[in-house]
Amino acid sequence: MTNTKANGAVTTKTEKLPAMNFDSLEQYAGTGLDTITTDDIATPRLKVLAQMSPEVEEIDGAKAGMICNSVSKKVYSGQDGIKVVVCGYDKVWLEWTDRGKGSSAPVNIFSPKDKPANAVRGDDGKFRLENGNYLEECANFYVLLLNGGVAPEPAIISMKATQLKAARSWAYSLKNEFIQNPKTKKLFLAPSWYRVYNLKTIKQSNDKGTWYGWVVDKEEFLDNEGTFDMAANFNESVKKGIVKPKYDDEADSSNNSEDIPF
Repeated sequence: MTNTKANGAVTTKTEKLPAMNFDSLEQYAGTGLDTITTDDIATPRLKVLAQMSPEVEEIDGAKAGMICNSVSKKVYSGQDGIKVVVCGYDKVWLEWTDRGKGSSAPVNIFSPKDKPANAVRGDDGKFRLENGNYLEECANFYVLLLNGGVAPEPAIISMKATQLKAARSWAYSLKNEFIQNPKTKKLFLAPSWYRVYNLKTIKQSNDKGTWYGWVVDKEEFLDNEGTFDMAANFNESVKKGIVKPKYDDEADSSNNSEDIPF
């Protein structure tokens, strides 16, 4: 059961299914949801909690190093991790004002090909534009969270700053997952959701501090046909731009270093 203290989120709990005729229920499948579009639905972010993350105070049992679903507010053990399949990936460059000088949203979002080339590393280590704003690289993994017996849930994992190393290793693994057709013996690159990955957290540090970051491990192959089809559909939504991350400058233990490679 997830219990939020005072953040206005919809709380969830495990309940038994009602005793009723499911054939009758099925004839009303989706009724009442016709006008809800993707613009009305928040795609959850899966984030690593820091000691100062507001969720640590708001959610019962939440601690630094745990993984949090930004919509349901469900938290997962960072030691045990979560299982996901990747349905899409992109990289963007975020333009920010310094904290306290603007809104919590980025000023601009650039694709790699449109990234401004005139950024210069400032005294604070950030790559500054002529207008005084700075750029931050961000890798987004669009995933299905495999909840073990519960329907898979679409989500987004964004990796920045200190976590770019983990993001690049994960992307390398995805781009090198070849499988062989047993009939033709031909090797081909597997779809990204062919492999299940387990994401855990681990305490990391440098000369600027200590935080929790992602650890990505390969697991088994995905063998559920329904989940496979759901992943393919989510991939289509990502490619069409229907699903987009929501960015903010809130503190995130896995993204809090200023030592950002450019």
